[in-house]
This record gives sequence, structure tokens and C-alpha cells, in this order.
Amino acid sequence: MILIFREITMSARFASPTRDKRVINLAAEVAETRRDRNVPFLLLSLKEILSTAQAGTKEGIRIRQEIWEYNLLQVLILVLKQDFSIVDGQWNTATALCAILSQVCSGMRLSSEDMKKFESQSLPEAINNMFLVTRRIQARYTKIPDKPSLQRDRQPLLTCYRAVLDSITYVASGHSNMISLVLESPWLLQLLITEDASTVIPIMEMIPKVLRMNRSAVKDMDQKSIFTVMDELIYKLTVCNEVSIGAAATKCVLRICDYHKDMVEHLCTRYRGLKPLLVKWEEKGFNRDLRDLLLLLQAGNAQRAENERFAIAALVIQRMWRGYNTRTKLAKADKAFSKFQKAFRIFIFVLHVLSTLNVMLINCFSHTKVETYLQNEQTKAAIIIQKNWRRYDARTALKTQEKLVRKVKSAVIIQRAVRRWLEKLDKKRSKIPASVKPPGLTDERRVELQKKISAFREKNPSTQPTQEEAEALHKKTAELLNRYYRTARKNRERQHQRDVLLARLDTDSELICLAPTLKDATEKDAEMYSSRSLPVATKARVNHMEQLKLMKQPWWKKLTDEYQDQEYEDEDLLMF
Repeated sequence: MILIFREITMSARFASPTRDKRVINLAAEVAETRRDRNVPFLLLSLKEILSTAQAGTKEGIRIRQEIWEYNLLQVLILVLKQDFSIVDGQWNTATALCAILSQVCSGMRLSSEDMKKFESQSLPEAINNMFLVTRRIQARYTKIPDKPSLQRDRQPLLTCYRAVLDSITYVASGHSNMISLVLESPWLLQLLITEDASTVIPIMEMIPKVLRMNRSAVKDMDQKSIFTVMDELIYKLTVCNEVSIGAAATKCVLRICDYHKDMVEHLCTRYRGLKPLLVKWEEKGFNRDLRDLLLLLQAGNAQRAENERFAIAALVIQRMWRGYNTRTKLAKADKAFSKFQKAFRIFIFVLHVLSTLNVMLINCFSHTKVETYLQNEQTKAAIIIQKNWRRYDARTALKTQEKLVRKVKSAVIIQRAVRRWLEKLDKKRSKIPASVKPPGLTDERRVELQKKISAFREKNPSTQPTQEEAEALHKKTAELLNRYYRTARKNRERQHQRDVLLARLDTDSELICLAPTLKDATEKDAEMYSSRSLPVATKARVNHMEQLKLMKQPWWKKLTDEYQDQEYEDEDLLMF
């Protein structure tokens, strides 16, 4: 720290007049201060300096270069190592410094040599120090009991904890080559190991955010590091009962498998018993992510899981389309029915009006004219009925005629196709003209071909087995067949015994995996896990008594293995 302050003093003395005076004055104040506790408050003024120019602009690049040249960045990184519980402002000051450090690192543009030094030394140290601040905040947060009266002390620490993690994510977003360093950091695993849900969930939310910035970072990571993170996430899924932890761990595992396809196979082989343990998370609010994870475990391969996911997506699209199509048809049917009902009501109303008018008109006529009027109406009605009937009859006849015409046309088309096919066959069967035929073989050519055939037969004689060889081969085949039939039944019995033994082992392994704890065990559980075989029970009791006797032995007798070869002479130990 003293060497850095000396470098800051020398740089501030020989500063160029074109430099930013605020940065120069700040560097001078940091170099001249005699108390390390005052340095964090002096560095907080960088926030105002950085707020005047955005990252990426010329002014912002120049300010960050001056911060690098005056070694203020190194001081800012070193300050994060101290314990902020004894500094004024405590962890709020540390959070503000981490935010300033992330802003300085995100927009840094230096020369090639300085950039190599910045990426190889300053950036890794900055990330480790920010993780150190996060770990200290977490340790202080977990020491405070979770009581309603102490929530005022816990909530500010949790806010600072999340803010520092956001700063780490911001630094990783500006430098994608540092993502693998963030994921391989031992501080990340320490933060992930804790059981407190309010501090573990932000870490599991940070991992997918960091991976989204550089999807190939998981492939570049050390296999041991990524397996360590996966082991802890699977442990959270199988042991913890907090719904929020289960949802965050499931999402984190899915994102890792999405960005690293080979991890799906390791997930199925390394964690074979995971699938039955995920049943407890059903209907807990994250069924979609849980369904995707179960699909990966069932598929066993990233390509197969992706195909199944596409098949499920196709089914969902088809279901949505059928629902939309049915709703559209129902809407059209409703409109058609409403129009039909409206037209029918109008028709009924018109008929009612006409019948009323007819009745009123008949009342105005005399007796003789009424009969004449009714006869005329009946005649008109009969004409209308005959007209409609003739129309219906003509339409029916037309339909039958159309069918007949269609059949005739179809027969004509079929006959035409058959005739063309027969003509093609006749052309193929016709004799080839003599002008097209190849010339015949001459005697000289025939003799030459016979010589070639005889020479080929002499070089490649046919190999046929003799009668004795055929009989020996037949006898050997019959012996092998008889031997197979003699041993087939025993082989089937042995195979059946192996299948029964494997099924029994699978059942026992499932019972052991689903065994309750000793605190929750009941008599029924004890009967379930006890053996009905007398030799097995006797051997288990002997081993149990031997272990009890070993525990009662003094320490100096446990230094050798002689006790393992001793036999119990007391017959009371074998009594049940």
C-alpha cells in the first residue's frame, strides 16, 4: 500500500496540465492521507467523477486511463480487503466501492501492454476481493438471528450482498474472458454451500446471468470445478425443502445443461437416483422447469431431449390451433344461427300479417264471393305445390344424370389410357430391324472366347467338399445341436435366477434410498428392513455384537486388526 501511495504522489507531481484536475487532486489526497480508514471515503468521490462521462465515450475513456495511470484502481482493489465493520458507513461503503470498481473496469481502454497487465493481474484480483466482501457480508448476515425484531439489521446487509453480486456480474459482462474465472472461484463455492435461502438464491440467480453473457465459458471451465458446482446444486435439490431454493437450483441446472450439451449425459450417469427424488417438488410453483429437468433425465442425451421438447412444442401448437379453429367455427355458427333465427322470425311475422289481412279481406266479401275467393286460393296453392315438386323431381333426375355422365367420362379416360399402354407394349414386342441387330460371332472369335473360358476355369477351379468332409461337418453340427439342447434348460434356469437376483437387488437399493431417518423410523419400517432369513439375521446380530464389543475396547487395543479374527465363544450372544 505504501509503495502504491508513493507512485501516486510521483504521478500527481509530474501531471500534465491537460489531465483532469479532479483525478489529480484525488490522487494527491489519497497519497497524503495517513489513516487507511480515510481512504475509502476519499475514493467514494470517484462516483461523481465517473458520472460526468459515460463509459465508451472519449471523456469516459480518458478518465479511466488517468485512474489507471495514477494507480487509483490498484488502491481501490486493495481497499476492499480490509474489514469494513470498523469503517464509517460499514458495508454500505464497501458496496459503493464495489459499484465504482465495476464501473471503472467495464469501460477501461489501455495500451496493449497495460491491457495485458490489467486483464492478467488487476481484474482477477478485483473479482476475488469483491467475492471476499460478499463472503464477509454473508458471514455477518448469518450471525444475526432471524427474528422480527432484528430484521432492521439483517435487511441492509442483504441489500448490500445483492448489490456486490450485481457489481461482479457487471464486471463479467464487460470482460467475457473473466466469466470462467468467476465460475471457478473458490469463493463462489463457499457462498453456495450455506443453507440460508436469502443468501444462496442470489448466487444461484447470478450463475445463469453470467453464463448468458458467454455461453462457451462452461466448456472452457475445468471439469472438476463445474462438477463441484453441479454437486452442490444437486445436493440443494435433494436435501433442501425450501421451494425458492429448489426453483433456483432447477433453473441453474437447466441453464448449465443448455450451454454445455455434454453435461446432460454426465447428469444422467453421475446422478442416477435423482429422478425419484424430484417427485417432492411437484406442484410447488415451478412445474415447467421441473418438467424440463425430468425430460433431460429421461432422455439421457441432449439431442434426444431437444427432439422430445420439439415434439411437445408441436403438440402444444396443434392443440392451440385446434382450439382456435373450433372457437372460430363456433363463432361463425353462432352468427349463422342468429341470422337464421332472425330470418325465421321475420318469415313467421310476415305469414301472421298475411293471414290477418286475408281474414280481414274475407270478412269484407259476401257469401258467394267468399267461396269463389277460397277456390282461387286453393288453385294457386296447388299450382305452387306442383311447381315445387316438379323442380325437386328435375333436380333429383339431374343429379342421377350427372353421376351417369361422370361414370361414362371415367370409363372413356380409362379406356384411352389402356389403349395407349397396349400400343406401347406392341411397340416393345415388335421385332428389331436387321439394320439395328449386332453382327454375329465369327469362328475365330468363338475359338478365342472358348480359350479364355478354359484358361479361367483352370486358374479358378471350383472347390466342392468331398463326401467324407460333408459327413464330418454334419456329424459335428449334430453334436453341437445336441449339446445346446442338453444345456438349454440349465442355462434358462441360471438366467432366471440371475434376473430374480437383479430384481431383488433393485428393490433393496430402492428401499435403502427411500429409507427414513432414525428419528422418523417406526416399527413398521423396522419390520420392512429386517430379513426373514435366519442365517442372515444371525450374521447381522453377530456383527452388531462384535461392533459393540469393539466400541467398549480401550484405544490401545484398536491399533491392530487382531480383534477382527476373534470368534465369540459366548453362546448367549446368538440367542434371540
